Amino acid sequence: MNQPMSKLSASADRRDSTVAAAAGRATSSRRGVCLVVHDDMDLRLRLAALVRRVSPLLDADSVDRTAFAALSLERIGHYLAVLFIIEFSLPAGGADPLANVARLRNQAPRMPILVFARGGDERNAARTIKLGAMDYWPIHAVKVDELGEALKPLVESVRNAAAPAKTVDRRRQPEIAGYRLLKKIAQSAGATVYLAHNDELAQPVALKVQAIEGLRIGSEADRQRFASECKILSGLNHRSIADVLDFGITADYLFLALEYFPCGSLRERLKNPLSEVDALNYARQIGEALQIVHAAHIVHRDLKPSNVMLTDDNRVVLIDFGSARSQLIASDLSRSGSSTGTPYYVCPEQIAGQDPDARGDLYSLGVVLFEMLAGALPFEGKTLAEIFAAHRSAGVPRLPKHLGRYQPVVDRLLAKDPADRYVSALAFLEALTAASGTAAIRSPAYAPISKGAVDS
Repeated sequence: MNQPMSKLSASADRRDSTVAAAAGRATSSRRGVCLVVHDDMDLRLRLAALVRRVSPLLDADSVDRTAFAALSLERIGHYLAVLFIIEFSLPAGGADPLANVARLRNQAPRMPILVFARGGDERNAARTIKLGAMDYWPIHAVKVDELGEALKPLVESVRNAAAPAKTVDRRRQPEIAGYRLLKKIAQSAGATVYLAHNDELAQPVALKVQAIEGLRIGSEADRQRFASECKILSGLNHRSIADVLDFGITADYLFLALEYFPCGSLRERLKNPLSEVDALNYARQIGEALQIVHAAHIVHRDLKPSNVMLTDDNRVVLIDFGSARSQLIASDLSRSGSSTGTPYYVCPEQIAGQDPDARGDLYSLGVVLFEMLAGALPFEGKTLAEIFAAHRSAGVPRLPKHLGRYQPVVDRLLAKDPADRYVSALAFLEALTAASGTAAIRSPAYAPISKGAVDS
């Protein structure tokens, strides 16, 4: 587990210079120029044309790999970004397709790099991001609007260079010292998550940013809730719980830097059917993560597929404790005027306005387990009221016959009364092991969690 590097005492004068440097690369005609690299001239010219379609403030040069290798760092430094078209389908035994990406990242660590792949897969995507690319697309799937979102910071840098006196709305364009925001990857009413780069960290990060001032957020309870999330995550240590890499408060923002998972979430994975083996594997890992969470007297309160991330070695990692709370915190500290959680995964007692305990997380896990096995949600409806009514009173639907041995486990998890559910995540894991006939599951080893990790 990485220890958080608090930036609360960082100098207010420290600022990420990447975008400013990009602005300096704008041409005298007030257009920023990107560089496209590939040996097929027709293909790179088509990508260059796509760049120009993104914004009238952007232009693009294109060169083959030999010409790129001959360019000096000074010359490359005049470009806003380098766009590599990478061939992953070449015969094995040749040069590493990502060699130019790795070399450029080492030589020019602040240069934005985008990769467009032919023949790549999820592992290639994960390795590309780890090498420092700000984004990755299959070349056949890239769209103008997606490319525009990725290049938006560069377009803004050119625009700001053309009008340096213009005041930037910081709530729309956060400035977090030491971080270069690469693209927006998620947004809710209260916070925005960016793919970001920090020179002091070894990998790209998911940077969650929450404005202190605004119409929807800014109360002391909001700040306490965010700080609680940071404290909770930094006190946990398990391979199935996301690492906190950094957190802090600036004059305008609260921020939290977490591991970035380029393979996406379980929500995306569920768009295609899961095998029984994968469903059980993911359920076990989530159960093990909940053991650690509950041992620290923490209830997640928002367990759902979009808060379960996938790694390139098929592990799952639990994220987003924004609705979590320690049972040691006074009951009114984390209350809000609206119900937290997600309608399809929320437990009946939470719908009734009660504070769920660990058994509420097990109910949500039951919904996820049913969805992974059956390929559909157990409780649905056309309106929020119908969904809530199903959680409160509808019977648990049946799994397909060939998966019937797991029905008692699902029934117990989805019991309406918390007293009828498993007493702990370990009890669930033992029941799942018995139902599947696999080796007994032992309580996972984890670093001791001090009382200070959960006290407020």
